[in-house]
Amino acid sequence: MNGSQAGFSLLEGLLALALGLMLLAAASQVFVATVQAWRLQGALAQQQEDARLALQRIAQDIRMTGMFGCLRLHASDFDSPSAAAAFARPVQISQGGAQLSLLVGQLPGSGSRPDWTVLSDCRSWAQVRADAHEGDEQTLALPVSRITYELRDGSLRVVRRGSPQALIDNVRSLHANLVTNAQGQRVDLQLSLFDPQHNLEQQYAISVALRNRLPEQ
Repeated sequence: MNGSQAGFSLLEGLLALALGLMLLAAASQVFVATVQAWRLQGALAQQQEDARLALQRIAQDIRMTGMFGCLRLHASDFDSPSAAAAFARPVQISQGGAQLSLLVGQLPGSGSRPDWTVLSDCRSWAQVRADAHEGDEQTLALPVSRITYELRDGSLRVVRRGSPQALIDNVRSLHANLVTNAQGQRVDLQLSLFDPQHNLEQQYAISVALRNRLPEQ
């Protein structure tokens, strides 16, 4: 056999195999990094969506807080001292800001059973009665409920009539603060969410102006 005949030696074959394995390993690392980045982006997008929905829900209730009909309410308009005390404090913040309790006027027909109903002719009289009541052609009936948002065991819960329901999970912290200034009143909200699988934590914040000025404390 001619010694100059073309072909691959064993050494050349091993070198080609080694180079191929190196390229395959590099491609695998790029693929794994791409998958991890894709999963991280997905987790971040889900976290942002959870925060948006939660803050949007709370903001909607804040805007409806203190909406108690068309007349100013007086002590004689309530059927019990406890109702008068509740209406005197429509925004309550406790547990270092981790619990926000709101007295919210509901739209008629919302389907949720209210804690109270404000009945009024919008001219001369108003009454606040416990539970649900119907109005008529001459009487406006405005349902009002106490809605509480609280952090419990890593979940942001909404509590209505003593019944808690999880809103979102993986919540690190919730902080609410009532601010009063010359422009009016607002509630500042800060929400911290975490993803234990990706070791991801993000802060979200919103400020919501109160449409109805609160009673003087």
